[in-house]
Order: sequence, then C-alpha cells, then structure tokens
Amino acid sequence: MDTTLSEDDRECRFGEDMLLIQGRIGEFPDGVPTFSVVIYNVCLNPRCTAHHVHVSCGEFASTTLISPHVFRRLAPGDCLVKDGLGISAGESVFFTYANAAPYDLSVSSVKYVCE
Repeated sequence: MDTTLSEDDRECRFGEDMLLIQGRIGEFPDGVPTFSVVIYNVCLNPRCTAHHVHVSCGEFASTTLISPHVFRRLAPGDCLVKDGLGISAGESVFFTYANAAPYDLSVSSVKYVCE
C-alpha cells in the first residue's frame, strides 16, 4: 500500500511554505534606497490558504506610502500582511519601501486553513 501523500493532500507548514524575499531595487534622487519585498505562499496544496500572516519587522517605517491593506506595522516588531486576509497557494504579495537601510524582515507566524 502506497502511503505517499500527493501535493494536493499535503498540509502546509509555517516554516516551509511561506517565503519572504527582499532586495534593493534602486534609490530616489535624494539618495534614499528603495527595496522590494515579495511574500509567497509556496504551499503546493491548492486547498490551503495562508491567513493572519505576520512578519517580524522591527521598527518598520518607510519614506514612501505603503497601502495599510498590503503591509502595516501593528506594534514594534509585528507587521501584518494583507490585513490578515487569505493568501492562496501560489499567490504572492508585493510592496516596495524606502529607508536608509533594509529592515530585517521574516515571516513570524501564519495560520493555514485547508479545506
């Protein structure tokens, strides 16, 4: 009997299935660097959606406006992605920010709902 789980049957895991990539993309004329951030739900199970994605973000601030519906700081060290709404399997959330130096950003928690 084969007990191997297909990708559609595998449950998603916080440490393995959320990916945050950040990189410098340029700078403004005044010399302030700009950075892009992409947060991917790389879970292969199409039935699983990531909710309440929180990012460890220090004292995050940006000299450019970021829609609070995309990314916002709730408290020192705690930022919320997409108002806590679902990020489907294979979906990503993207934003840019400007600051003198990049912030050390990492996904700190996520709740997967698999239906």
